[in-house]
Amino acid sequence: MMGRISFFHKSNSGEIARKRLKLVLVSDQSGCSPGLIEGIREELVEVLSRYVEFDSGRVDICLTWMEYAGTKVSVPALSAKIPIRRFTNMRNE
Repeated sequence: MMGRISFFHKSNSGEIARKRLKLVLVSDQSGCSPGLIEGIREELVEVLSRYVEFDSGRVDICLTWMEYAGTKVSVPALSAKIPIRRFTNMRNE
């Protein structure tokens, strides 16, 4: 099982290079391109900004492997950490 890989944190150039390499390796194994992950991140930030106030530069997208529905089959899983400052009422439903 592959460990969790975090992306899009501000860090030094060595850390950035390691994270990019991990992104390429994981995206190759999962069949998901790095551009797709970045696109997901951008859209997630756009949608969440309608509901919560947060620092978009600190959004952490992770691609991990997990067991699928009680089987022994490993599948890629995408998760996000979003440091929320406060919820907003921009959408009145």
